[in-house]
Amino acid sequence: MKTFRDLIMLLALCVAPMFAVANESEDSPRGAQISFVNKVIDLGTLSRDGDKQVVNLMFTNMGDEPLLMHTVRTGCDCIKAKVEDHLVDPGQSGSIIITVDPSKAPEGSFYRVLQVDSTAKGGVQHITLTAEIE
Repeated sequence: MKTFRDLIMLLALCVAPMFAVANESEDSPRGAQISFVNKVIDLGTLSRDGDKQVVNLMFTNMGDEPLLMHTVRTGCDCIKAKVEDHLVDPGQSGSIIITVDPSKAPEGSFYRVLQVDSTAKGGVQHITLTAEIE
């Protein structure tokens, strides 16, 4: 009988956490969740003598708490990013205005990753910009 009792105890230990996780996810808030229309932006071929390129990157707060946008790090003088909407309510959308100055970018294949820091679950989000600079 000892092995049958051990089997029942083992099953109880395995099944109980599944119910706890299911109840916890239903009762607790999910928090802010950011969803971008596009996380990879291909600017095509740009001339170093050409105009600045402006991209309006839309995002939506898919969570159940307000989303606070902190910063967008570009890592390059050739890219500027401005958050249009710093506080976005659940279900609402906001935008990040990204400006690329090809005259300040190196020639050849251009690949940059922007880091979007906000209160969204999952931490820092990454947006990739690509282009060919002539």
